Amino acid sequence: MPPLPRVRASAPPDAEPYKEEYVASDGIPIAPPRGEVKGPAHPHPITPQHERLYAENRMIGDLDGAMEARDVPAMRRLLEKYRHEYPEDDQQMQDGYAVIADCFERASAQTRAAAERWIDSHNGSTIKRFVSRYCLEPPQ
Repeated sequence: MPPLPRVRASAPPDAEPYKEEYVASDGIPIAPPRGEVKGPAHPHPITPQHERLYAENRMIGDLDGAMEARDVPAMRRLLEKYRHEYPEDDQQMQDGYAVIADCFERASAQTRAAAERWIDSHNGSTIKRFVSRYCLEPPQ
């Protein structure tokens, strides 16, 4: 099955540069996002970028749960939402989930070959082991 066309959603919000002079209304400084904090400081705030990352991680968790349950309709539904909301696919996972769903639906020489091609072209993806487990290894 060829990959679905990518839909361009709005880009993730740009990070605002951190300014050392950020101080809360009580006069206590706000901690920088990284590095050592000297003296009292408020924790660094949760930014829109943090919220977006947390939401993506929750979606991946939901996809993993559907995958473990071999719930293909749920995987397809969640994957459609994932592609729409995170078209950049920074973690190189979306097509891997689609390959796994294909393997669950119809294990065949074609889905196995598609899984092998996906694995060969996605070296950095953390879902690679699942594509291998569900598409290439014999059922247990």
